[in-house]
Amino acid sequence: MDKIISIDLKADFGFLKKPDTNDPIYLTFNMLHKPALLGILGAILGLRGFSEATKKEKGDKKKVDNTGINKEAYLPDYYRKLKDLKIGIKPLNDESGNFEKTIIKYNNAVGYANLDGGNLIIIEQTLISPSYRCYIHVSNENDIQNRLYDYLKTFRAEYLPYLGKNDFSLWWENFQEYEFVSLNILENNFKLSSIFIKEDAIKNARIKEPAFKPFMTSSSGKFIYFENLPTAYDVNLMQYEYQSFTYTDWELKQSFKLNNLYQLNNNEIIQLF
Repeated sequence: MDKIISIDLKADFGFLKKPDTNDPIYLTFNMLHKPALLGILGAILGLRGFSEATKKEKGDKKKVDNTGINKEAYLPDYYRKLKDLKIGIKPLNDESGNFEKTIIKYNNAVGYANLDGGNLIIIEQTLISPSYRCYIHVSNENDIQNRLYDYLKTFRAEYLPYLGKNDFSLWWENFQEYEFVSLNILENNFKLSSIFIKEDAIKNARIKEPAFKPFMTSSSGKFIYFENLPTAYDVNLMQYEYQSFTYTDWELKQSFKLNNLYQLNNNEIIQLF
């Protein structure tokens, strides 16, 4: 039997590093993204990370490419076992989708960071009190997903999870389980509680008709938030694959076509991806 569950992830600080920024400051994603969440869930389950792929896995001939290299084996154990998990994300205690950030400056004194004998100074943008409601679609027929359900419900973890850096430990609370229906056809206008994938071009903060246009009514919303977020790893390039996401409190038209929408028994509508 399939279930949709949710937990509220919270941390005092967070750093979800953007890989394309490092000079003069390391920047952070604002929103929790799927690869980061899978890493957190992998830590909870005690699955291995990037540095622990075994020689046996790397030599698996069933997965090698035309160069004789098994690229998939270089992906972390947790990612290979959890990458098909469908998840949804909703920011909590945010300001129009955004979290407060600060700049932290410190000396990195480890030897390998200072091979030239100097002193490496790190400047990082850091999230303050980030929190996210994470929706997860799990199946009792999948052993790992079933174990994940049990660990989250009983608040157990094999490894201490953290939000981007091991300095920033996190915790979760408010485990919830939902009855749900898949929404293939929408009969009314609707609001989404989670972030969702934006697939059309945007102009003047609106996707061109007929795909997306907020309703300008007395009950209309106040903000539309956008961010390009990682959704997966490219096995060949060994880097993030991105998609454009939106989060808004505007009401959306019935004609706005979105995939993988689910209505929960508390009447929330979310997208899982």
